[in-house]
Amino acid sequence: MTALDTQGAHRLEAGPDGPAPLRRFAALARAETTILLRNSTAIFTAVGMPFVVGFAFSGMSQNRGGLGVMLTMVLVGTALMFVVYYTMVTSLVGRRQQLVLKRLLAGEPTPLEILTAPAVPLWVLFAVQSLIAIGGALLLGTPVLHPWALLLALLGGATAWTALAIVSAALTRTVESAQISTLPLIMISLLLSGFSVPLDWLPEPVARVAHLMPMTPVIDLITFAYTGIGVDGRVLTSPSEVLPGVGGMLLPLLLWSAGSLLLGLRRFRWDARS
Repeated sequence: MTALDTQGAHRLEAGPDGPAPLRRFAALARAETTILLRNSTAIFTAVGMPFVVGFAFSGMSQNRGGLGVMLTMVLVGTALMFVVYYTMVTSLVGRRQQLVLKRLLAGEPTPLEILTAPAVPLWVLFAVQSLIAIGGALLLGTPVLHPWALLLALLGGATAWTALAIVSAALTRTVESAQISTLPLIMISLLLSGFSVPLDWLPEPVARVAHLMPMTPVIDLITFAYTGIGVDGRVLTSPSEVLPGVGGMLLPLLLWSAGSLLLGLRRFRWDARS
């Protein structure tokens, strides 16, 4: 694993002017994909865990859109937490502990390229699992009223949870401790996104805070995409209702993405931590 990364770093540093940024990032992403495919534990976590957790919570989830909407909510949400977030945290921490990231930093790649490259194969897995969920919903007879809102949910969720993975990796000392450092955000997301407890059951102040968490806006966008129902429980029809309604769902995701990415880049330590 380390030899592969070292060879990739040497290839990236070759040439007097270095490769173009897109080609350089593609080389990093290919190396990360190869490493991921060789790690059976990471593959199980990324591929199997969302379906296991999704099945466990599917019977507990209460929503306003039927079985197809619930299927999409649970599989997309668990894929964000376990495919994009948890797997990326362990990948970044493992590479840092092996000093792979530090060697890459000494070459042409920028810190942003180095820290986001491990997300590329995870984005692909997330997209595949999301398409499976959406396809299952369509087979169950659940139409998508606003496909563009569903796309916003997937893009916004993947961006926010990738940024959260970077800042969590910056605060995590070892691969083993990643199980502890990622647990609070995962548990909060499971409890306050509608997976296990309907938000209508919660006190109003708690429900209001829940809609500001990084997972709940994704669920809100999925609900709106299938049913047209906004955060307040009303069906949004006119553009004057849809635009501010969807904007209110996207804003927390944008803030989580920008804030987490800036903090992660600033706090990330490239040396191995004990």
